[in-house]
Amino acid sequence: MGAIVKGVASAFGGKKRRETEKTTKAAFKTAEGAVAGQKFENAYAGLGGGSYTAGQYSATKAEGATLEDAIAMERTELGKAQGYESEGYESQGYESQGYTAGQTNIAGIQRGANTGLTNNMNNLQVNTAEADMAAVEADQALAASQDLAAQAGTGAGGATALAAAAAKSKRGIAASIGQQESQNNIRRATAEQQLQQQQLAQGNLASQFDLGQSQVNMASVNQSRQFGAQAQNQAAQFGASAANQASQFGASAANQAAQFGAQAQNQFALSQFGADNQRNQFNASTQNRFNQTRFNSANQFEMANVNAQNQGSQFNIGNKISSDRYAQDTAMRAAELAAGGSMRVQDMEYGRNQDTMNRRAGEYGAAKDARAAAKADLIGGIAGIGDLAMTAATGGLGGAAQKFMDSDRRLKKNIEEIAISVEGYKIYNFEYKDTKRGEGIFQGVMSDEVPGYAVRKNKDGFDSVDYSVIDVEFKNIK
Repeated sequence: MGAIVKGVASAFGGKKRRETEKTTKAAFKTAEGAVAGQKFENAYAGLGGGSYTAGQYSATKAEGATLEDAIAMERTELGKAQGYESEGYESQGYESQGYTAGQTNIAGIQRGANTGLTNNMNNLQVNTAEADMAAVEADQALAASQDLAAQAGTGAGGATALAAAAAKSKRGIAASIGQQESQNNIRRATAEQQLQQQQLAQGNLASQFDLGQSQVNMASVNQSRQFGAQAQNQAAQFGASAANQASQFGASAANQAAQFGAQAQNQFALSQFGADNQRNQFNASTQNRFNQTRFNSANQFEMANVNAQNQGSQFNIGNKISSDRYAQDTAMRAAELAAGGSMRVQDMEYGRNQDTMNRRAGEYGAAKDARAAAKADLIGGIAGIGDLAMTAATGGLGGAAQKFMDSDRRLKKNIEEIAISVEGYKIYNFEYKDTKRGEGIFQGVMSDEVPGYAVRKNKDGFDSVDYSVIDVEFKNIK
């Protein structure tokens, strides 16, 4: 309700505020024009000093003493360094001992029949006892059969059949004997083959044994000979090494002694050379410093005389210059006082114009702020009327349209100034740090750069701006 009252009051007083703002603005522009259009005159432009002629004098020149040539130092020549001749030595050699390796003799190895192996199957015999017994049994069976046939009265036919059976049985006995003889022949041949293989294996085994035994014996002989030769070689090598070391030690000792003597002589010559040069340098430096001191004393005495003469001449001329300058300075001071007064008057007038312009600017700013505040009150009153209307329509649950947008500088990033509004507000492109407040690029103002009536403090401590009371539109441009 208070906002409605203020809005109504602002509506009735708006014309007067506009006229006040217009009047103060015109007064400010007039004062600003007076300051900008003020002309300054240089009161010192025609000011000039009097002229006078300074006296001249001829300075007396000093005649300086002549410095004698510096004495050069006589250097001592350093002699050549002493050298030495090194001692050499001849190394001792030795002859190595060789040996002859033994050979293996396998002439006594036994082969073939000499090994004592024989074929045990050569004397195989055919077993005829079984065949004879079978023939007797066949004859007995034939005779018994004939007796039975005679007793039975079967006749000659039965006897013939029995005889034929007996003959067949004997043929089987003969076949059995032939089969035994064939098997015996096979066994004798197989045993002969095995005998030859055994004899060959026996011969090879004997050869291998004899050869291995001979190799063992010859290895022992060769190792004995080789050990003896190595012992002789090591003894000879040790003797030669000892002789070489002794010769080398003697040559090294002689070389070190010669080198030490040469170094001692060279160091003594170098020390003597340095001492002679230092003595010569000290004598020459002392003489040169004495000559330079005498030269400086003579020049300083002559210069003191010349300075005294010149100062006397300058004093006389100075008196004349001082008299002329006093007259000139008196005239200059009078002209400067007059010019300074004119410049101070101009400065005072400019300061007065500036004060007037500042007052007019303050009046114009106050009128402008008053009009802006009235505009805000008017908009607030209109919003209040809308709230009342919405409340009446919805039973008290309605409200005014929200115009405040988050515009606190602390909430933004990638801030870029792009323009200035007609009322002088800076317009920026920016992004919100927290995308919950909005995503993309936005366009608007900063809350710390607009009047307080357009700013509201939110519950989270950040500011928002009511864009409905300023001439900048809040946009989401991308």
